[in-house]
Amino acid sequence: MNDNDKERFADMIRHSQRIVAFTGAGISTESGIPDFRSAGGLFDRLSGRHFSGEETLSIGFLEMYPKLFFRNYAEHFDFSQALPNAAHRFFAALEQTGKEVTIVTQNIDNLHQSAGSSDVIELHGNGTRWRTFDTAEPAYAAEIRMDAQGIQRDPQGRVVRPDIVLYGEMLDEQTMERAAAAIGAADMLVVIGTSLAVYPAASFVHYFKGPYAVLLNRTPVPQSLSFQLAIRTDAGAFLADVWQEYFAK
Repeated sequence: MNDNDKERFADMIRHSQRIVAFTGAGISTESGIPDFRSAGGLFDRLSGRHFSGEETLSIGFLEMYPKLFFRNYAEHFDFSQALPNAAHRFFAALEQTGKEVTIVTQNIDNLHQSAGSSDVIELHGNGTRWRTFDTAEPAYAAEIRMDAQGIQRDPQGRVVRPDIVLYGEMLDEQTMERAAAAIGAADMLVVIGTSLAVYPAASFVHYFKGPYAVLLNRTPVPQSLSFQLAIRTDAGAFLADVWQEYFAK
């Protein structure tokens, strides 16, 4: 990364009105939230089995081991103390300048909304929301209680679950259509903190037809050659510098 990268990035923004940020786990690691796919997983002393991080976030695990699911979720997926970092705040601030900014995120941490972004498309749901298991009715987090068996229930006694897309479940079709439409209409696409390896979410970048595609990621990405600008960087620090040097008044 160098000053020329920052200048090129800022210039692309100036020449764009409709901007889409496509974000993955890497944008939130600077807020203290781990990459769930590479999480250490869970060891169950009763069965002597070790479950991977991906297994513990699957629909099959919830159905077969609900007590373990909720225990693991409570321990590792509580976002109440997490705060947006400079990368989240960058796009919220950009929206305030009059740009049309849409966030398409694979994350479930609600940090884009907390930062102030108003148009957030959540491909995998939102881990701060809950719904009933059978009927998918919204359930209010403050009213949810864990029963004697370790199962989360609403005041009516119905089993609830996080309002997220678990491994083994399909993404919502309307949400996918909204994401594809937003990316297809954008002048600029900024991909942050994702290896573009998880499908179908990663396939959305192929809908982009605009002039400016940028990749900000700590590690190499196989698709990086398809971007006009690909920078190996921590997004928060990079975007904070860009804002301060080119857009702060």
